[in-house]
Amino acid sequence: MSLTYIGMDELAYIIVNGPLAILNILANLFFAFCLICPPRGREGLKQPVKLLLGFLVFCTTLFLVSLITVECVWLLTYSEEIQYVDMLVLFTAFTSMSTSVWLNFFYYTQIVPAQRALFIWVKRNIKIIIYWGLFVDRVFFLFDLAVSTSIVYCLKNVEGNDNITYTSTNDTVSGSTDGLYYTELVCFYSKMIYMFFCLCLMVGSSWVTVCYLRRHMKSMKESGSPFSSPRLHSQMRVTITGILQGILYFLCALWIFISFFSINFSVVFNYTFFNTVISLYMFGTTVNLGIGQSVFRQRAADIWLKAQQAVRSLKLCG
Repeated sequence: MSLTYIGMDELAYIIVNGPLAILNILANLFFAFCLICPPRGREGLKQPVKLLLGFLVFCTTLFLVSLITVECVWLLTYSEEIQYVDMLVLFTAFTSMSTSVWLNFFYYTQIVPAQRALFIWVKRNIKIIIYWGLFVDRVFFLFDLAVSTSIVYCLKNVEGNDNITYTSTNDTVSGSTDGLYYTELVCFYSKMIYMFFCLCLMVGSSWVTVCYLRRHMKSMKESGSPFSSPRLHSQMRVTITGILQGILYFLCALWIFISFFSINFSVVFNYTFFNTVISLYMFGTTVNLGIGQSVFRQRAADIWLKAQQAVRSLKLCG
């Protein structure tokens, strides 16, 4: 009975995540193509937007490839080495989520005028803040990945030795494992604090941007100014996609907090639930990028137009 339940659970997991992963990979490969080969005659993306989008596309693609690799290895032949790929899945998930926060914060600084001294300084130095934020972010998550990998490696070596005798060498191994354990514990709580900070930054920047645009549009209506400004339309589109991204991040982060701090940790937090939630979050992020970023929309429109022209020419030839 348990085997049947596990089989059905795994089948449902594949049915949900399989199509999502394939569609998501195809979309992000297209995004990568747009970033690497921008259309001629059009103004390319400026920094740090290009860097942020590049990180977002790269992390999402790496997450999906890792997810497919884990599932294939698990289905074909279960191996303990799969744990290393699982940790890569976690790394790419957290880095992708934090990158979307920095992207949303950057758009907030570009839309909302700064009035106080601190925000004026932030707006003037936003590129340096973004670069340093991304650097510290990547270093922290890489360090967390290295610590987790080291713990798994040490535990494998200790458990793999069936004839362990209590020697000074074993004391050293145990001491190093304990040190890694406490280091991982510090990394875990630091990661939760950083995620909470990102959640506040995402929600706060989205809320302030909405309030500003609402006041701005109200003042335009009172003064009789037209709402057909391309800049206003662009700001509204970025704000709407930012709100949607904020909702996605809030739901995903809330679920991660509940899962990590749940009493029934092993029941609530297992790899199928975690990967499904993150996969849905990544898919929503991909849809948001396709809608919100003009470089992707314009390139898709160009390809669609060329495809229509090609079909028409084939019909004429036929």
